[in-house]
Amino acid sequence: MLLECSKNDFEKYMDFAFELALDLSKSGYPTYRDGIKTKAMFVERLLKAFDREDEQMLLFVYDGSVQGLIHYYWIPDDRYLQTNAFCINEATDQALSEFLSFVGERFKGYDVFLGFPIENQTAVNYLSGRGFECIEDDFNNTAFLDKCNHVPESSGIIKISKENYNYFRILHNQIEGDMYWNSDRIYEDLDNWIILVKILEGKPQGAVYYTDANDGWFEIFGIDTDCEKYDPELFKELLNAAIADTRRRGGRVMTFFCDKEYEETVLGSGFVCVGNYLCYKVHLD
Repeated sequence: MLLECSKNDFEKYMDFAFELALDLSKSGYPTYRDGIKTKAMFVERLLKAFDREDEQMLLFVYDGSVQGLIHYYWIPDDRYLQTNAFCINEATDQALSEFLSFVGERFKGYDVFLGFPIENQTAVNYLSGRGFECIEDDFNNTAFLDKCNHVPESSGIIKISKENYNYFRILHNQIEGDMYWNSDRIYEDLDNWIILVKILEGKPQGAVYYTDANDGWFEIFGIDTDCEKYDPELFKELLNAAIADTRRRGGRVMTFFCDKEYEETVLGSGFVCVGNYLCYKVHLD
């Protein structure tokens, strides 16, 4: 059974919920086992659910006892809904079933995005077993920037602004498909993005783009290149440019989710793998 979680409920169960958040087999993404996020960050983020009209927290009760909580938010204009915490001790499959029924009645026409570590096999088996689309299967990598020494300088790297944004748009338009952060949305939100582009003979060769997530923690959203075939040298050059830039900004850590093809290059650039992330998309008819 799902019940609306009050602020008093959250304060009562937050220690239990955070214990679950540290267990990859009993939690969803974002993970708190990455060496970056803390209990204070967990509590601070979830408390915002009580001050925002587009967020909600639910308690999951099973067999007479509270087994955990679910926190989610939605963007009405985009018909987008995503979980921000899915911490369940027992009967995760039942919790997922009830949650999808719950939001299905309230958010018809929305797309729901559910992220889990591969270790949460109950969640993964439930979602894949019902044929829901796995839209991401990525390695979750972290670079602790104080350990990234002797980063080589890159040449031909420029920072993107609205005045020269077309260099980035040329690259991103090739891969954006139906992703949420397309060229137009990034342009409108550019104050919150850092974009570096490699230029050769006046043409953009590749771009790395990232955000300042919180207190010296930077997150790479993607690396786009103009190559039909993967170029590990260009990819690494862009990664190095991002690492060097964030170090100059006083950054502490950088995260990057990437698929298997790029993982060797990422690890060779000073990142360490902290998990395997799976994201499922469910359309609510």
